[in-house]
Amino acid sequence: PLRARNKGKQTIAKPDRKGRICLKNTVRVYPFPDSLHALQAWKIMDFEDVLEEIGGYGRFQKMLVWIYLAPASILMPGYFMSQIFMLSAPQHSCKVAELTDVFNLTQQEANVLHKSLVSKDNCEVFSLSAINSSLIRGFLNHGGNDSEAWFESQGLERVPCTEFTYDNTFYDSTASTQWDLVCDRSHLPSLVFTLTSVGSALGTLIFGGLSDRIGRRPAFFVTGIVAVIFGISSILGTNFIAFTVLRLVTATIMPQIFQLPYIILLELVGPKYRTSMLGIAWMAWTLGLCALPLAAYLCRTWILLGLICSACAALNFLYWKLIPESPRWLLTQNRVKEAVVLLKRIAKTNGVVPPEHLETDLMKVQKKLEEERSEAVTSTMDILRMSNIRTNFLIVTFSWIANSCAYYGLSINVTNMSGNEFINFFLLGLVEFPACVISWWSMEKFGRRWMNVFFQAMVSFSCLGFCFVPPGAVVSGVVVLMLAKFSCTASAMVMYQQASEVMPTPVRSFALGASSSLASSFSICMPYIIYLGKYGTWIPFMVMIVLATLAGVSSMWLPETNGFALCQTMDDANEFGKDQKFFSFNRIKKVDKTYGDKKPKEKEMELMVNDATEK
Repeated sequence: PLRARNKGKQTIAKPDRKGRICLKNTVRVYPFPDSLHALQAWKIMDFEDVLEEIGGYGRFQKMLVWIYLAPASILMPGYFMSQIFMLSAPQHSCKVAELTDVFNLTQQEANVLHKSLVSKDNCEVFSLSAINSSLIRGFLNHGGNDSEAWFESQGLERVPCTEFTYDNTFYDSTASTQWDLVCDRSHLPSLVFTLTSVGSALGTLIFGGLSDRIGRRPAFFVTGIVAVIFGISSILGTNFIAFTVLRLVTATIMPQIFQLPYIILLELVGPKYRTSMLGIAWMAWTLGLCALPLAAYLCRTWILLGLICSACAALNFLYWKLIPESPRWLLTQNRVKEAVVLLKRIAKTNGVVPPEHLETDLMKVQKKLEEERSEAVTSTMDILRMSNIRTNFLIVTFSWIANSCAYYGLSINVTNMSGNEFINFFLLGLVEFPACVISWWSMEKFGRRWMNVFFQAMVSFSCLGFCFVPPGAVVSGVVVLMLAKFSCTASAMVMYQQASEVMPTPVRSFALGASSSLASSFSICMPYIIYLGKYGTWIPFMVMIVLATLAGVSSMWLPETNGFALCQTMDDANEFGKDQKFFSFNRIKKVDKTYGDKKPKEKEMELMVNDATEK
């Protein structure tokens, strides 16, 4: 027991179940020399406490960030977004037999005849088998006015084009040109995007569970194997069906191949550096996004682009000896000895002498993690049972769905935009840099809730503005869509941070995973919504407007989390935010989430003791 002076008397004070000495009255005392050691011995350790002792962000973590996390994240867009260019369909025209030789025509006469035989959409042509020289001469003498009616008056009918020629200004070949994915087959690229979204949703469940079962490190390398084998196989496939099925399998690695490096670093750094990990990963992703159109432009063929992007996944195996397993995961598997060895290695790299009681501390952490895991199992259903938590979860999920649909839709719609699709894609990727910086600054300055509402409103207004841009105004259209992509990215950053903070600790991981899976499931329909743009460019944007508006309005009822400590229990989360004013930014002074408003040393020196006179 710890001795403390209380009004001239010595009182025996014992810790409560949370490791604190919590009795009735609070007094400031000065412990005996052995007091701090005793307090540390009684404290139920958090893994974050252990990390801080060996260096929460030392040389080891910095090395992983810049040698592993950032380079790996740069490669990620190529695994999934590259198929936007691989499936791009250049301008096509119906291929007709050489008319100059067959009917002895001049080049000018052949051009007039070709234009008259082929439909405006270059998908149908009058059957050439019924055309002869006299019919051609009669048409030319007719003067070419109302050519379609003239050919029909001669008993000719249009038939679907079977061969096409393609504009090779930007591409020598794409998957669409190889398998003629135009005209009545123009919906098939949307089918590929839809099935890859299905694969991504399945992969979230498959690899998410796999990483919990076999570990983060081996799961990451499994995703690399899938990316290399099935990615290359899909490119070398001989038919469209094989290509589609193999792309579905390849898509199962997304988003886990992006999230696993982030999770590994997240579980190796101290709490105050975690948001930096998200920022670095997102910035690296954006850099890769900007580099992708340059790679597509230089490759010119979809096969070369696909092989390069898939083969880049093999570079991940260079990290085989560098990447450690998550020590937190090792503790959940009762592998304390391995966690001790790993943390000593981290401490050595960081130039820190590991504490002698490291193994004892980890055993306490392991016990606490077991308790939290059992509590999470019993608390999962409370998400829907407790009204306030249920409301927050549903709002967060809907906001996630709206963001995913807008982000994905704007990305794959780039091939339908006027102008150069490489430049358009680059510009839409480039705006994510300022979006990340401004969203982070604004939500720290003004809070999460109203910044999420503001950026969702910007998505709605920018998409609405695009609906009124004239078809020929290329620059205006690109600028408005850049604003939409900027707003969507900023909203996603704020929403992800808010979702992490509004959910209580026992169910935080489950709730975020559930929201992400539901968002992936709903985004499956976005490729076909974008495809409807061929019937009216405003159609997909009206869908985004409705989703963003509803998400922005509903987000008004989320509580402000900026500056508040994370909710540790379900009851705390259910009561959180009820006393907040609706029209308020709640810009409270931030406190240390570990020690409250006290400094660590001061907190350890404060003991809660009983007043013997009131006992």
